[in-house]
Order: sequence, then structure tokens, then C-alpha cells
Amino acid sequence: MKKGYKRLLIFEIIIFAFLLLNIFTKNYLNGLKLSLILGVILVIFKIFFGFEKDRHRYIKDFILDETIFIILFLIAFYLFGVLIGFSKANYWNINGFRRFIIPTATYIILREYFRYMLLTKSDGNNLLSILSVILIFFMDIAGTIYFSSLTNGHSIFLLLSVTILPAVFNNISFSYITKRMGYKPIIYYCLIIELYVYLIPIVPNPGQYINAIIDIVLPTILGYRAYRFFEHVKDRQIERNYYKNRNSLKSLTIPVVIVCIMVYFISGYFRFWAVVVASGSMTGSINKGDIVIIDKQVKDYDKLEIGQVIAYKHNNKIIIHRIVDKVKMSGEQFYITKGDANSDIDNLFISKDMIVGIVDARVPYLGMPTVWLNG
Repeated sequence: MKKGYKRLLIFEIIIFAFLLLNIFTKNYLNGLKLSLILGVILVIFKIFFGFEKDRHRYIKDFILDETIFIILFLIAFYLFGVLIGFSKANYWNINGFRRFIIPTATYIILREYFRYMLLTKSDGNNLLSILSVILIFFMDIAGTIYFSSLTNGHSIFLLLSVTILPAVFNNISFSYITKRMGYKPIIYYCLIIELYVYLIPIVPNPGQYINAIIDIVLPTILGYRAYRFFEHVKDRQIERNYYKNRNSLKSLTIPVVIVCIMVYFISGYFRFWAVVVASGSMTGSINKGDIVIIDKQVKDYDKLEIGQVIAYKHNNKIIIHRIVDKVKMSGEQFYITKGDANSDIDNLFISKDMIVGIVDARVPYLGMPTVWLNG
């Protein structure tokens, strides 16, 4: 083994030892501390090994291809959110930037630059290249392992399925692309995929297992697209594909706008909320499978009139019925409602705290697929 390879091997073994120390003693790898430690490692790397310039060609072309891939994923993911629901979070504050956005972005940039330097310096030695990929993998999971409870089968399965497997697929794909295309495309990809949950206030809520599947499938597809991209480079089709991809990117504008409008209405976090009617209690005026648009901005609850159709929440369900009477008790206004197709009134006094909004419009039968999917 060459002298330079031996020095790099010793350097990586020392970092491995630090990662193992983190797992079994005290967790240093979290938040900005992780980025600070990685920054120190890069400084030491610079002193002993130096940095290599990124001279890869066709980076912009591949990033354009990545952009189309990311947009297609987000369109599909948000359409999936129509079925599984959305969650709302606000990270656009000092605490959100300090605890989540800045540490995540900083770590991504430093990690991918470090990956590129390791793979570049170990080029020509397969053992060192594999060891470099494993090192970055351990860097990704070391903090999670420290906090994982490995006392039972479920916790071990959770660690394997949600953390380790996605990290394996990510690192294999990212390392392949980095060796062929440099660090910039992966930094670009990771900044979007890992930060959109903090930067976009409304995101689908699939659960940790579906998220893990996405984290496995997505980098695998990206790696395959990278492979196909390099084949086009060999066949000298790159210029033709660039113009094709640029036109494809423009054609995605309309689907993106449509998905944004759907999320606005379906998520329930804005003034107007689109709700699928799942029962036949209002048949005649509002049928099963219709989508109703609820105006959540009720300015004066006391002025709601008999005959208006309202949406109210009871036992964590949204019920859409018509007001048939109003009563005042202890100075507070209550409403009595009834489904148009029901023979009896609702056995419930509706207070203003229960009211979600007023039914403003309906779209006939557009929600039938959702009714079928939910049995």
C-alpha cells in the first residue's frame, strides 16, 4: 500500500474510533456540534492531505436532471398526501433556524465535501474507497444509535428499518454519484430533500415506515438516473437531453400549480377547506362522495341562520348538517342541526367552539375515489 493510502487509512481509523466512542459513551454528534466536529476534521484533512478541485464536467446538466426528478417526486408525494393527510409545522423562526435548518444545511455541505475528498484521495484503492463509504455511513447513524433503546426486538427492528437501511442506500448512491460527478449535485439534492420539511409549512404525514421506504427508493432511483445520464454522456447525447430536460422542466409548471391549489384546499390549514362527504345523511342536497368547500372564517357565530349548512367537529369527526333551530342557554348561543336525509335531529347542542365553518360550495361526486379507498 502506498504511503498516502496508509496515512489516509490511519486517519479514517481514528475517526472510526471517535464514532464508536460517541456510540458507547457520550453523544457528541448532534446539532451544530456535529457540523463543528466535521469542520475540524476537514481542517485536519486539509493540513495532512490537501484538497482536490472539482473539475467534473456536465454538472449543470445533471443538476437539471435532478431538478426534474425532485419536482416529480414532490408532485407525487403531495398527491399521496391528499389521501394520507398533511401536517403543519412552523420552523420559520429563530429557534427553527438555530435547531434544525442551519445545523442540517451545514452538516449536508460539510459531509458531502468530506465524502468527495475521501473518495478522491482513495481513488485507485478499492479497500479505502469502501472504507470511506462506511465511514460516512457511521457518521450518519452514530448519533441515532446512541439514543436508540436496543432492549427488545421492536426497537432493533425500528433502528434497522428506519435508520440503518435508508442510510445504507443513501450512502451507496451518493458515493457513486460523487465519484462520477463531484460533490455539488448531491449537496443540491440533499439540501432540497432534507430541508423542504422545514421550509414548506404544509407537508404530507406518511409516518416513519413510509418515510423509510421513500428514503430507500428515492436515492436508488437517483443512482439509476445517474447511471443512465453517464451512458448518455458516452453516447454523446448529452446536449440533446439538456434541451429535452429544459423543456420538460417548463412543462411541470402546470402540475405544480394544480398540486399547490389542491394542497391549499385539502390540507385544512387555510381559510377554505375541501372535505369529502363520507355519509348519506345529507343526501338530496349534499350526496355521499361530494366534496364540500368549508369557509372556516366565521366572523360572527351569533348571526348563523336557520337553514345554513355548517361543519362541526364531534368525537374527532367532521359532521356536515343543516341548522334547524337556535337556543340560548346561560347567555351562550347553541345550534341544533339535522341531516336532510335523517328523520331525527342530532342529539347534540352545537356550541361555537365546535363549529369548523360554513359550507360554501360543493363539487358533486369528485370525492368518490377517497370514499372507496377508505371503505
